[in-house]
Amino acid sequence: MASYRLVIGIIVGIILSFFTVFFFNMTDIINQIKLYTESNTIKAAALLVGANFNFDMISFFTGTPTILGFFAPELLAWIFIGFISGTISKGLRRGIIAGLLVVVIALLIWILLSIISGEDLMALFQGNQLIETLGGIFSAILGALIGGLFGGLVSGPYEEFY
Repeated sequence: MASYRLVIGIIVGIILSFFTVFFFNMTDIINQIKLYTESNTIKAAALLVGANFNFDMISFFTGTPTILGFFAPELLAWIFIGFISGTISKGLRRGIIAGLLVVVIALLIWILLSIISGEDLMALFQGNQLIETLGGIFSAILGALIGGLFGGLVSGPYEEFY
């Protein structure tokens, strides 16, 4: 049986995945969303969730990495999501599980909303875009893992009652 704290942590993390990039970087995405909210709200929602996967960690480390460049808004957003989900779910193992499940579910929501809105997903998963997409997914997993780890450690061990 799944813990109610784990389920609530995952739900809060999924809700936060729609808005967290705005906490750290409003200016880049908000202009695109203004254009799409009047005509296609599903595409705007796909942009909101897809903005979390924009930081390409693979290209960052194969290029010339800088310390300030590592603190990208998307990576900070995933650390924040993982931390909140891990804190709510309480416990190290549950925090990591919550953080990783939020990434997987947000990725599936992004793909589903992109398909419904008519966006070309094949362009994201072939050629040069494949490395950028995989780098964005990898950085999301790493950020949520770090955030879930710290959130689970801060909240303390999970108390199990039998």
